[in-house]
Amino acid sequence: MDGIHDMGGMHGFGRVPLEQDTVFTHDWQKRAFALTEALAWSVPFCADEHRHSIERIAPADYLNRDYFEKWVIGVQTFLQEAGLVDCEELVTGQKRFDIVQESHPAVTPKELIADTKAGAALSFAGQSSAAKFNVGQTVRVGVDCPAGHTRVPRYVRNRIGKIVKDLGVFQFADAVAAKLGPCPQHCSTVEFDARSLWGADAEENQRLYVDLWEAYLERH
Repeated sequence: MDGIHDMGGMHGFGRVPLEQDTVFTHDWQKRAFALTEALAWSVPFCADEHRHSIERIAPADYLNRDYFEKWVIGVQTFLQEAGLVDCEELVTGQKRFDIVQESHPAVTPKELIADTKAGAALSFAGQSSAAKFNVGQTVRVGVDCPAGHTRVPRYVRNRIGKIVKDLGVFQFADAVAAKLGPCPQHCSTVEFDARSLWGADAEENQRLYVDLWEAYLERH
């Protein structure tokens, strides 16, 4: 998906601003972070669905929202599309028990941490399948630009790099975001020369490393 969220290498936005040492400047940001992480990992496959919901924020809103505001908007979209809440519940913060006639006992912090760890473990699919590419092999990144979620930065499309590490087998983000299941495959770290990406204006002798799934790569 080509969207405003994929800004790497784009002109006109200046340098990336360096924030102060603390990650959170408001308490609500801490709550937004905790809520999103709990949902994204306790439910094994929804981290990439959440990312895709953020990618669909209107460009003008995306550029003018706080980082964690976008996380909250993404959570709201995910919960609505999953049929877990409706607009009225989001506005009021109250569950409509006239629709769902059941309640759930309060979840303790220990239970939440345990569920989060269990869900996160499912994103790693093991080492059962043979890799299509070997460490040291030269590959080209495909030019495909899917309409949905993808973890390929557009500045590496159709660029040539070298595999320097096999990270193992993981669920495939694009498939997960599209609700197609884990579709596990190898993910590798690919090395690129900075000048092969951005031309002679890039710093000399600089390397960029991008973790890419097999589906993104072609033999060169």
